[in-house]
Amino acid sequence: MSQPLIAHCPSDHLDHELNGRPLLSLANRSLLMSAVVLLLTVLVCYPYASWFSLEAQIFGHATMILSAVMLKLAYLLRCIAQQALHLPVG
Repeated sequence: MSQPLIAHCPSDHLDHELNGRPLLSLANRSLLMSAVVLLLTVLVCYPYASWFSLEAQIFGHATMILSAVMLKLAYLLRCIAQQALHLPVG
């Protein structure tokens, strides 16, 4: 059997602490939103950079970093929700 994501919490404790379905829904929406923002910022910063001002490109690069971080955090949240719901994680 695989190791739980949160090793210090028994899985039954996770069920009481986390309401898995809303958390999974939030994580999935966050994954989608951050992926779309990441894609848009890549388009602004690279293939269509000549269409945008330097300020917009700088903002795009900063937003690209933040959206990549949000994508990773949303995936982690999704894994935690899946574990709380006893679904396959991954």
